[in-house]
Amino acid sequence: MPARTNTAASVALYTVGAIFVVPMAIGVLVVNSTAHRNDHANQVSRDIASMYAQGLDFSNRGNQNIALNVAEGLGLNVRDGKGVLILSRIRVVQEADCASPACANKGYPVVTQRFVIGRPTLRASSFGTPSSIDVATGNVRNWSSDVSARAQDFPESLKPGEFIYAVECYLASADSPGLYSRAMF
Repeated sequence: MPARTNTAASVALYTVGAIFVVPMAIGVLVVNSTAHRNDHANQVSRDIASMYAQGLDFSNRGNQNIALNVAEGLGLNVRDGKGVLILSRIRVVQEADCASPACANKGYPVVTQRFVIGRPTLRASSFGTPSSIDVATGNVRNWSSDVSARAQDFPESLKPGEFIYAVECYLASADSPGLYSRAMF
């Protein structure tokens, strides 16, 4: 009889332990999966920002496909509307940029070029949304005077004539609010 009591006690202890261990193991797997996706989103942002800073023209549909292929190569599905890549070229408006004395953005960082690849309704840029963009070139019209072109949430200080190339990557998720990453060159 004592063997049966020990077995029953062991089963009870394992059951109580499983109540805590199983949810913890599931949590570890979920956190690991999210961290893995976050690493990939960071890598995509860095790779595409590097290409953008080196002069790759993203107004060309073929080059936009390269960006999509970079994301897909790391397992991120932007092409099917599950993500968005937002590319921004930012500079500070200088006196020489102002055509008239009414230069509203003098001294402010502004978005001078913007490309959106993927599903734009998933997330707006953290840098703001200029009101007038030439769809063919990505160039922001009247960036020196249009206050909607001002870059918000912009941590960098730029010297005259310098640009920052920023890429934001947002991936939708069914089980969480989504994943956001950005890189600047």
